Amino acid sequence: MGGSGGGGKYPSSAEDVQAVREEALRNVRQQQRDVAVNEVLSEAQRRFNDRDVELTRDRLEAIQEALGPLGVDVDRLLFGGSVAKHTYVDGLSDVDALVVIDAADASPDRLVERLRTSLSQRLTTGDVADISAGTLAVTVRYSDGTEVQLLPAVERDGRTSIASEDGRSWRQIRPHKFAEKITQVNQANGQQVVPTIKLAKAVLRNLPEAQQLSGYHVEAIAVDAFRSYDGRRDRASMLVHLIRHAQQAVLRPTGDITGQSVQIDQHLGPASSEARQNVSAALGRMASQLADGSADDYRRLLND
Repeated sequence: MGGSGGGGKYPSSAEDVQAVREEALRNVRQQQRDVAVNEVLSEAQRRFNDRDVELTRDRLEAIQEALGPLGVDVDRLLFGGSVAKHTYVDGLSDVDALVVIDAADASPDRLVERLRTSLSQRLTTGDVADISAGTLAVTVRYSDGTEVQLLPAVERDGRTSIASEDGRSWRQIRPHKFAEKITQVNQANGQQVVPTIKLAKAVLRNLPEAQQLSGYHVEAIAVDAFRSYDGRRDRASMLVHLIRHAQQAVLRPTGDITGQSVQIDQHLGPASSEARQNVSAALGRMASQLADGSADDYRRLLND
């Protein structure tokens, strides 16, 4: 039998030629959009990472000195920390330091207040703008806009414990185990998971407060999302993947990846609860915005 001798397919009509041209233009526009969006994300990442490490170290040392009378050990967890402008999200992995206090019999709320009082009285550096206490932690805000969050902890039965999510009781943690898990998945994905987590925290702050996830929750979901990821490793693709994965993951309780508690999102209730469905729907809308958004849309979501 004879053959055409050609190795490809060619348009057979003027309509087909036009269709091919339009498809090529769509591809070019998509590529241009992808480049522009990833540049916005790259700039945001540079901004998040633009911090004076020496200044941060000096501030933590001043904080440790101010807390001296409480008999504390400041464990500096700078991995994924929030000492960067506009990146603070409440949650374990967003804190910049665990403050282990020798007061195992104290309640979490009293310990938070003791921490705030001690800092207010003794942290006298001129660039401190505000010291405030939340349910779980104390935040020191500086005049340049950066924040250091301090999470009080106690040693109980040889293990470190922090306040439960409602601030009423203690729960055991292994913070360095948590950091190891993220480090492993980050290395397996070309060091791109930690930057993706930071970007996700930034865009998710646009959600209504009731639908927001804690930083700890986002990072736990990210470990699962990128455990066997084989997609594109540009910032936009990985960000959309993480939010899409979270959309489904929040429908069921998320276990603490350090194995120290049953779940880290008890406040959302059982699997497929109304609260979980509301959060999932909000994440789905956010994922769609990211998947279809322009560079300007990304700037808006990143509060640029």
